[in-house]
Amino acid sequence: MKRNAAVLALALTASGGCGDNDPNDTGESRYSNGSLGADGETGASDEAAPSDGDGDGDGDGDGDGDGDGDGDGDGDGDGDADGDGDADGDGDADGDGDPDGDGDGDGDGDGDGDAECPEVSEAADIVAVPVDIIFIVDNSGSMTAEAGFVQAEMNGFSSQIEMSGIDYHVVLISSYPNNGNGICIDPPLGGGGCPNDDEDLPVYRHVNDLVGSHDALITIIQTHEQWEPSIREDSIKHIVVVTDDESGLTANAFDTQFKALDPAYEDYVFHAIVCPWDCLQAAGIGQNYMDLINQKGGVLGDLCAQDFQPVFDELADAVIQGTPLSCKFDIPEPPMGMILDPELVNVELTDGNNGAEVIPKVSDELDCMNSPEGWYYNNPNDPIAIYLCPQTCNKAQSYAEGTLNVKFGCESLIPQ
Repeated sequence: MKRNAAVLALALTASGGCGDNDPNDTGESRYSNGSLGADGETGASDEAAPSDGDGDGDGDGDGDGDGDGDGDGDGDGDGDADGDGDADGDGDADGDGDPDGDGDGDGDGDGDGDAECPEVSEAADIVAVPVDIIFIVDNSGSMTAEAGFVQAEMNGFSSQIEMSGIDYHVVLISSYPNNGNGICIDPPLGGGGCPNDDEDLPVYRHVNDLVGSHDALITIIQTHEQWEPSIREDSIKHIVVVTDDESGLTANAFDTQFKALDPAYEDYVFHAIVCPWDCLQAAGIGQNYMDLINQKGGVLGDLCAQDFQPVFDELADAVIQGTPLSCKFDIPEPPMGMILDPELVNVELTDGNNGAEVIPKVSDELDCMNSPEGWYYNNPNDPIAIYLCPQTCNKAQSYAEGTLNVKFGCESLIPQ
């Protein structure tokens, strides 16, 4: 049951009651039936009223003339003057202290005992999971045209991701133009310092390293300390290799070494623009790269076609479409005048079609297995974020127009 703490305290105070029934009162009238006597006075008998010394003539000694002995004048003997006989003063004879007659004491007339609490709602921002993308480009002598293509397409690629609303970081591993077939990115992605410095943190990081023909994969491993600060633990990781040659490191060896760098890299997505056949531009067929694409589910771009714009558009689309909504939500600030009480918070999920449900709170991620739906705090003692259980997150991500509301003021719903 949702119940506001202040309302609950008030209900308990009210339910204590005031004025119990007289234990000696049988509930039966000790007086006449109230008809007129022959002399025109009230009472069924002309006999003199018993003398009790209070002067009201009813013989009960309380002075109110109603004959019930409680002094309130209503004749029911409960002492509350409402005439219903239940001593709660509400006049409805159900003994719950509220005047709605349903016996539950909450005053709303529905019989369930759960008084509506003063609840206010704030919408949580539903955002996509962040994305971190590592580009590595072969800077060897045969890559003159391809280096120019990459340099020309990077801003279009990043602009598409930015327009989608995704929080993204881009890392480029490549030399600058004064060292082999290097690359420098102009604004808006780059920082405007070309040809020698284009970095614009935190969105764009340039790792200045001359990448050899066969060295793209091993260079990613070897430069980890330089690009690692741009990679977020909860992001989706993408790798994009551009080369006209084969890798000196096998697909399986790279996969093992890359995931060993950090457990958060486990589910990376691999893409490559390489030569899938022995074309004029091929220094070598990129079989190891194609094997990684098959394993990790990325985009294969045909370098032999020498048309990079559609490939970069496909890469941008793959990044955008492959990015789900986040299951983590920052707790919005409580409305003015309210202080966050972690026990008085509820989460409501709407489907965008007038459907809404309150999601029960579970203790932690492990407890998600014990409930069909659920949410939990990042830290129950000092919460700043709400996490949806996996099954609830999947449901939320299926709602194209869904919203998440964080409600303050009512006791958190707990799974039954």
